[in-house]
Amino acid sequence: MTEPTSTPLYPLAAPTQQQLAPTVLPHDPVAEHIAAHLGRIDTVFHDTIADPVQVDIHVVPANERTPFLRLVTSGMSSRPMSVPEGAPPFGELMMALPADWKLDEASVRDERWYWPVALLRHLAHYPHQHATWLGLGHTVPNGHPAKPYAKGVEFTGAILLPPASAPEAFAALERDGKDIYFHCVVPLYAAEMDLVKRKGFPALLDGFNDKGVTDLVVPGRTNTVKKKFLGLF
Repeated sequence: MTEPTSTPLYPLAAPTQQQLAPTVLPHDPVAEHIAAHLGRIDTVFHDTIADPVQVDIHVVPANERTPFLRLVTSGMSSRPMSVPEGAPPFGELMMALPADWKLDEASVRDERWYWPVALLRHLAHYPHQHATWLGLGHTVPNGHPAKPYAKGVEFTGAILLPPASAPEAFAALERDGKDIYFHCVVPLYAAEMDLVKRKGFPALLDGFNDKGVTDLVVPGRTNTVKKKFLGLF
């Protein structure tokens, strides 16, 4: 699968506003789908400029169903991506974070906490800004050469995988005659990105299974690619 190219994540292309989700959400079938299958949305990071789509990022806190927090986009699927024949043109993105991840007004000014929000927003806009597409198994480096997302974070790229930790019914939504697929964004180390390029993402999943890595973002987690010693083995 052809790997999309990517500009560095920072600076962001346009400003966002953080707002508490209203008790009654405006009619948004994607947001309603998120709330129905993942839980109550309590905060929304809202695009102030459509570039060219307007993307909201919904925060679903840890709840009785799930012991971790989720970020989910809404708006990426408002336009079709430029896909090859047979590929699904409509998609949205999700990330899973530890329950205590800080997303309050003060913390999100620090890229150490804000980078997952920025990454989702960057990826949701990317295919529309560059007339391309993102789908299952795509990897996107954080710039060329790839750099860490934030100080103290060693991940330098990400892959799109099925939302395995979410209920099965969450994975797709039929809206206005179009099928929208939700992909989970999983950050990767440079060696893991290289493995996907060489052997494809099933090889990465084998390493994830061997090391017990899930789609939950854990900074400093185990690198699933065995390092070579002096290039001998």
